[in-house]
Amino acid sequence: MIYTILESIRYTLTLLFGIFVSALFLDIRINKKNVICLFLFFYIDLVLQGIFYFTKDLSAVISLYPFITHLPLLLFFVLIFKKRLFPSLIAITSAYLCCQISNWTTIFVSSFIKNIDNITYSLTLIISFVCIIKFVYLPISQLLKKQSRELISFGIIPIFYYIFDYLSTVYTKLLYIGNKTTVEFTPFLLCICYFVFCTVYFKQYEEKQKIETTNKLIYMKQAQSKKEMKLMEENEKKIILMRHDYSNAIDKDEFILMRHDMRHFLNNILNDLENNQNEHAIEYIHTLFDAIDQTVRKKYCLNDTVNMIMTSYENRMKDKNIDFHYHLDIPQQLSISDIDLTSILSNGLENAFKAVMLLENERFIELNMQEKCGKLLISIENNYLNEPIFIDGIPISKEKGHGFGTQSIAYTVEKLHGNCQFSTHQHHFKLRVVI
Repeated sequence: MIYTILESIRYTLTLLFGIFVSALFLDIRINKKNVICLFLFFYIDLVLQGIFYFTKDLSAVISLYPFITHLPLLLFFVLIFKKRLFPSLIAITSAYLCCQISNWTTIFVSSFIKNIDNITYSLTLIISFVCIIKFVYLPISQLLKKQSRELISFGIIPIFYYIFDYLSTVYTKLLYIGNKTTVEFTPFLLCICYFVFCTVYFKQYEEKQKIETTNKLIYMKQAQSKKEMKLMEENEKKIILMRHDYSNAIDKDEFILMRHDMRHFLNNILNDLENNQNEHAIEYIHTLFDAIDQTVRKKYCLNDTVNMIMTSYENRMKDKNIDFHYHLDIPQQLSISDIDLTSILSNGLENAFKAVMLLENERFIELNMQEKCGKLLISIENNYLNEPIFIDGIPISKEKGHGFGTQSIAYTVEKLHGNCQFSTHQHHFKLRVVI
């Protein structure tokens, strides 16, 4: 009776061991949901084994074990946990190989002490499970995530042993002609060598991954540096172009005003001269000179760079019937360079301009800039038609070749150790920058 109970415990633990070790090798998370699923499979399979045990015998259960346990377990991992077929097969056969440690240990101990084989096996199985969790499962679970082609190099060992063991010890008794202790020592040694191989292989794999990651980081830094240089060149060109446009716009405005008023001015002077009011004509001319000297170009704020950008974009927005509101309260000198300021402000306004142009009417853009406590605050808000897509908090464009404006803003702000935020609310897009 006691022997039967101990034997039942032995085979129950073996089934649990195989299921959970296989799950660990496949890196299945040990949470409440997954544990319930694994135990559900365990109970169903245990009942199935019990049916064969009581209707036939133990030898029938052992012979049918691959079909009533291992094959269903393989399908269970593939269908329920969505694991790949080949890694699942390696995990199950590797777990089977792990059992050989307990087999050989039991045979070895039984040669000295009789009638404790079930106890020895069960205790060794528990110790093996603990050792696997501590030393073995991580390398194997990570290696099983590799591509199927890369798995052949170490997956062939447990699969080959599984087939060989069943053919030579279960379906035939070819290996049991000699000393059983010697026979079982071979898979024991194979199991140890396999785990050592996996551990060493994994360490080499980790080192390779570290080298690849380091090389990738170096490449990314080089690419980022090139990108930064390109952005700086583009921003310098923008500043030059804006200064040119600004000067042209001012000159054009002044020319239009002079042309509009010149006839009026000359008529007044001519009338004074015809009426011999020379002194009045001279006085009028002096007044005209003073007016010209006092004529100033339109200034949005004290900062020339912002004035240039504002002149360029306000004219464009007037032409496109965009309702443009702004409030600028910034000093002449700012703590950031003209290049960085141009990158943030021009890209922000350009993105807003492109977004509102998709609307047929009721287009608006609102700009607020102010300096408080040594910090420059920039806020640009606009309405839009299409909901933007965000990746890592940065809006991107579906159109090829677009979407670099927001990335440029984020990069520039990050470089200046500032903070930027892109947000949407009720079809209003808002950019907030603090530098």
